[in-house]
Amino acid sequence: MNYLCNMFTKVKDWYRRRRFFVIADPTDNSITLSKSLFKHMGVMDMDVAKIYAFRVGTKYAFTINPDLGGVETQLADIQYNAKHKTIGFECLVPTVNRIFYDYDLPHDKRVKLTVKVRKSGKLVYYELCCPVDRGCATVVKEEDNEDDAQ
Repeated sequence: MNYLCNMFTKVKDWYRRRRFFVIADPTDNSITLSKSLFKHMGVMDMDVAKIYAFRVGTKYAFTINPDLGGVETQLADIQYNAKHKTIGFECLVPTVNRIFYDYDLPHDKRVKLTVKVRKSGKLVYYELCCPVDRGCATVVKEEDNEDDAQ
């Protein structure tokens, strides 16, 4: 029975890595969402879509339209890039460069990071996997960016 649970977990992780990911670009502090992740977030059903990025322990995460209890903080707008036909946001606090530094990633290359959907009480957030967790990060080549993000 334990073998079946392990096999199911491996298949579930593989499927999640293929569907829910972001492409982080340290040159302009942008994070591009995969189509599946964008649909899962339900952005199209919302009037306003603001992203709040934060740190959870040693990992980074983001959530959409959080209730911060009136505390003022940096929120990013979800934007459509017509040139590349992608959807993403600019991550300024924390910066993508800080995330790359903490995850020990190359500072001059775009990287594909797997996203885990987490829930804490009523808050649903999206955790950016650290690349040492089962090889979640992949360096994105220039020509692969448009194919992966669609």
